[in-house]
Amino acid sequence: MYERVFSLQSTHWWYFSRMRFLDVLLRNIPKRGSVLDVGCGPGSMLHYLGRYGEVTGVDSYPPALEMARTHFSGKLLEGDCTHLPFSDGEFSLVAAFEVLYHKNIADVQNAVNECARVLKPGGHFVVVDSAYSACFSAHDRAAHGARRFDKEALVETLELAGFEIIHSTYAYSLLLPIVWLVRRLKELFKVEEAPGAEVSKTWKPLNSLVILWFALEAQIAGRFGLPFGLSVEILGRKRQLKDER
Repeated sequence: MYERVFSLQSTHWWYFSRMRFLDVLLRNIPKRGSVLDVGCGPGSMLHYLGRYGEVTGVDSYPPALEMARTHFSGKLLEGDCTHLPFSDGEFSLVAAFEVLYHKNIADVQNAVNECARVLKPGGHFVVVDSAYSACFSAHDRAAHGARRFDKEALVETLELAGFEIIHSTYAYSLLLPIVWLVRRLKELFKVEEAPGAEVSKTWKPLNSLVILWFALEAQIAGRFGLPFGLSVEILGRKRQLKDER
């Protein structure tokens, strides 16, 4: 799975589109400071996050970090997102992209609390993760996924960790009914695929067309919010103490 992501992260519509969704979601975030990419994997978002400050990547899987080191010269550390190897209030922006769903996270609330701990008061936390348990499939199992999220439940988790929610939305709305139907049909007919087969190269003209579509959808999601989608995206701000305001 990591090798597929590494080979496709610079061209595949999924990664291009995720950046367009984030462009709108993070449009008012200060472009300076220190940034932490939690669960950075092979580094598909490290360079993108660099526009918001100096980036540090952390991941618990050494081979993924080795892949990231081939194209990223910044700081990369091995670490568990439930016990981050950083001081309190060290970062101005923390990002968690497809991390909280992972089976190695026994307690999602504790993981979000840990992300809050390493954020400065007033700092921002952006979460992108898989939506709707009804879409759980063999692809999730191959990616070591243990759960998918409803937006409301994930918003509540962030609020309990001390975050003020700035914006929350679903994303990839066009994909949701297609993916749900395809995955249910595969289960019905017992279609077996190689692990990670859903992460594959897309025909170039179709790849470009899908990028254009999701650029439009991203504008709607980031400004108004979408009522459903294959992913859920949330931007929160760590609450400040009264004497710090």
